[in-house]
Amino acid sequence: MHSKKVPFRPRPITGELVVRNGPKVGARKTLLLPCTRIGTAETCDLRILDDDVRQHHCVISVTPDGPLLDSLGGTTLVNGDPVNRRILLSGDFLTIGQIILEVFWYHHPAPEPEHQYYQTPGKKNVGNFGNNSHSPRLRVAS
Repeated sequence: MHSKKVPFRPRPITGELVVRNGPKVGARKTLLLPCTRIGTAETCDLRILDDDVRQHHCVISVTPDGPLLDSLGGTTLVNGDPVNRRILLSGDFLTIGQIILEVFWYHHPAPEPEHQYYQTPGKKNVGNFGNNSHSPRLRVAS
């Protein structure tokens, strides 16, 4: 009996983003240290080629508290809500232009500081995003 060999794929050290819609559904991008830059510029680590996405749209920094999203002027939605800055949780959905990315975080956050500097709002149902006629291109930089 022959068994099908599955190639070994090591789990990212910190976490990753998984594309949940569009032509690249299922594509994965490891969250880089110290940060992952997202936008249309060739210098971005994750390029989303969409008219609604800025050259330098947002950045996700790896911190002891978890992945920290900083929007750089573009509209970035987390679980359907516009966000400027927020610690992301595993299972959160980012919407950047027409692309939806799911966050996977593999480290437990460090103990909470004595004073909270941010507030993580409760998750909302991201709902059915349906099919859009606009199909942006996604390019993962190597």
